[in-house]
Amino acid sequence: MKIARWRARSALVALVTVTALVASACYGTPPPPSTDSDNAEPSNPNNRYGWFEAGLEWRGDFGDPHVVRVGSTYYAYSSPVGGRYLPVLTSTDLVHWYIHRRWTSKPAPWAGGPNPQTDPEIPAEIRYAPLNDGDTWNMNDGLVRPASWGLTNDQGPWIKKDLWAPGVTQIGNSWYAYSSVRVSWTGDDPNNYGRFCLTVASAPSPLGPFRDVSGSGPILCDVDPSGSIGPAPFYDAATGTTYLLWKAAGRRTAPGVQGYPSALKSVALTTGGLPTGPVRTLLTTKEGSWEGMTIENPSMVAYGGRYYLFYSGNSWTAASDGSSPYATGWAECSSGPRGGCVRRTSGPLLRSSGHIQGPGGASAFIDTAGRLRLAYAYYWLGENRRDTFIAHPRRLKVATIVRGSDGVLRVG
Repeated sequence: MKIARWRARSALVALVTVTALVASACYGTPPPPSTDSDNAEPSNPNNRYGWFEAGLEWRGDFGDPHVVRVGSTYYAYSSPVGGRYLPVLTSTDLVHWYIHRRWTSKPAPWAGGPNPQTDPEIPAEIRYAPLNDGDTWNMNDGLVRPASWGLTNDQGPWIKKDLWAPGVTQIGNSWYAYSSVRVSWTGDDPNNYGRFCLTVASAPSPLGPFRDVSGSGPILCDVDPSGSIGPAPFYDAATGTTYLLWKAAGRRTAPGVQGYPSALKSVALTTGGLPTGPVRTLLTTKEGSWEGMTIENPSMVAYGGRYYLFYSGNSWTAASDGSSPYATGWAECSSGPRGGCVRRTSGPLLRSSGHIQGPGGASAFIDTAGRLRLAYAYYWLGENRRDTFIAHPRRLKVATIVRGSDGVLRVG
């Protein structure tokens, strides 16, 4: 997938991007994409790369992507970016991705439009938030009401909590968006991200507006010190049941404490989108392999009469030289989400190579031509936008996966 189109720039732009070019030269890789959106103003330090403006093509940060196809339209969701809890992109070709529309069809208030705080097209949660008129009119978050519980982390007038790695599906006439919510900074993961639990929000369409329906607490949370993360729904056409997959964080071994590895689990969902019945373990981390100390981001798909489970392994953070051991693996599951899965290869399907580093957070789906596709995020070696509070922005990429005569999956 072509992430960005490199265009000829003026001398002024060349001066602005010289830092990125020098960094790329040091690593021996091509320069990174120079903008995230067509509203970028390279000469403006406050909008050097662009922002999440409705209707524009987006080429910027989009970590932990989850892709859903509805007819000929693809919907992509990610961890928070651009000041949105649930960023949403749409595409019809898996190449160009466009930002979620504004909730209102009215003109901007400075262009003669009504006061956005009284505009009924805008969800009430946005209208009642402490936003100025421009931000109220522009706010195109897919999630308008996050969980009422969880750790408060004030990041401005709109974002108040940490939500990660969404997964979205349709059950009946409703759409459900599952996310990981930080509940504590205390955990035992190596990077000290804390403890997370799972929540769910519902909406009338894949665009939203999603509103949390978990009530006063999580819908699911493992007893592991760092809890649960990376929810990914899967509809099993063979049984007519939708399941939720996720990562149980595991426990690290410590003096006097017996540890156990992280695992990928599944549970059936009710017609109201809530967990029901027994929890099953699909795969546990193979510590000492390329997976390092953890596997996460499960994604299941039925393809060619078989069930496949894709997952990320190792640490997604960058090393001091900018490289990453993070990679994407796969396993085959004879009983789908109802039983265990088996690795068919000893190495990952996608690994870091050249300027593509840390390919992970994969989401499997079938495209309009019936091909198996895998959306994932990677970062560009040498790029680190600390001036925009994005260290190594993760970009969306889509691969085609093929199955050989030996049954092994490969990038096509």
